[in-house]
Amino acid sequence: MKLLFSIIIFVVLFTATNVHAASVDLTTVYLKAVEYDARIRSAKADNQMYKEEIGKAKSQLLPNVRMSAARGRSATQFSRYGRTSPADFYNTVNLGVSVRQSLFNLSNIAGYKQAKLVAAKSDADFQKEQASLMVRVTESYCNALFAEDNLDFSNALIIAAQEQLKQAKRRLQKGFGTITEVEEAQAGYDNAHADRVEIINSVEYSRRELEDLTGIYPEKLSKLVPQKLRLAKPDPDRVESWIESSVVGNSGLVAARQEVEIAKREIQKQRAAGYPTIDLVGGRNYSESENNYSIGSIYDTYSISIQLSVPTYTGGYVSSSIRQAQAKRLKAGEQLSWQERGVESEIRKYYNGVVSNISLIKAYEQAVRSREIALTGTRKGYEAGLRSNVDVLDAQQKLFAARRNLAKSRYQYILNRLMLKQTAGSLSEADIEEVNSCLLGAK
Repeated sequence: MKLLFSIIIFVVLFTATNVHAASVDLTTVYLKAVEYDARIRSAKADNQMYKEEIGKAKSQLLPNVRMSAARGRSATQFSRYGRTSPADFYNTVNLGVSVRQSLFNLSNIAGYKQAKLVAAKSDADFQKEQASLMVRVTESYCNALFAEDNLDFSNALIIAAQEQLKQAKRRLQKGFGTITEVEEAQAGYDNAHADRVEIINSVEYSRRELEDLTGIYPEKLSKLVPQKLRLAKPDPDRVESWIESSVVGNSGLVAARQEVEIAKREIQKQRAAGYPTIDLVGGRNYSESENNYSIGSIYDTYSISIQLSVPTYTGGYVSSSIRQAQAKRLKAGEQLSWQERGVESEIRKYYNGVVSNISLIKAYEQAVRSREIALTGTRKGYEAGLRSNVDVLDAQQKLFAARRNLAKSRYQYILNRLMLKQTAGSLSEADIEEVNSCLLGAK
């Protein structure tokens, strides 16, 4: 039993350790964010809320039924010429039902059509927030990976600086080096350690940003495999084609157009408020001893009528409401124009960003190879006495900077591709999967 218990404990601890140490990839982070992120949950609630406007507006076109009931005990006492008769006690009953059906009400019809537009705009806003979540998650994930890359580069620089310090001390002991070289190597080593502290803080901050999106602190992230990252120009390769796609695909523009239509319906609704309305009204009322003049009497009344209501004078309310709605329509139109210009500008920016990032990645890859060769040559020159310790430290730092710029350009390439598709309205979860396939361990 003791052996069995020990085995169970070992299995549980081993499994827990493996789960805790398992790498989290982009797809996992995104799915967690869909469930946890406050912005997307708020947008979903907004979408559900505005869709109910259709039901509220439709209710104004359907029959309105009201029922009423009352039962009580009354007493009536009669006095005349100073003489008061005994009180009469009696029960009262009153039952009623009424039905009202709108036959002609242009304001309600316009309100119903407007409610459909409000729901459609809410759908576009929700789609926009969904695409925004994909970009926000990917951006936070890339920021976290970039911070970890910086930490790896920093650790490598510390190891190199430490080795340089040991080498300078050995040269001094053998009589080939100087105190100055040792002090310079020590300064480089100390600076590398100081930079590492700041980088560790950025790693923690970037992971906390992911935690804000997902509710889970990522202990380990799947890293980007550069060999899996396919560098390709945007397809189609004409920026005008992307602009044309954004006209109908961009969720922000769709919502802005819906806002214009909503404003138009508001004008119609306010104008219709000054038109006559016609309602069909029917009802039944049953009463027993309704008052002291009808004690012991029963009334059962049926009625049906057509009611015409004409708003003759509203004190200028209708005219003012129309002018207000017209101003709102003008505002919506200007906002649509502003967003159209903004979307076109963003399409050009992200399109050019993708193209330029491809060139940058290739240039930085060559720069890293050149810096590695230069560092090797500088070290050999230092060992031969032709280069100083400062030259070696400078070559190491330049190699670190080149690797850092290369990593940054790769992550920026990924983000520019996603933001280009987001702006054009073609971003989907398949794009998240495509990026995820470039991570370590992804199939």
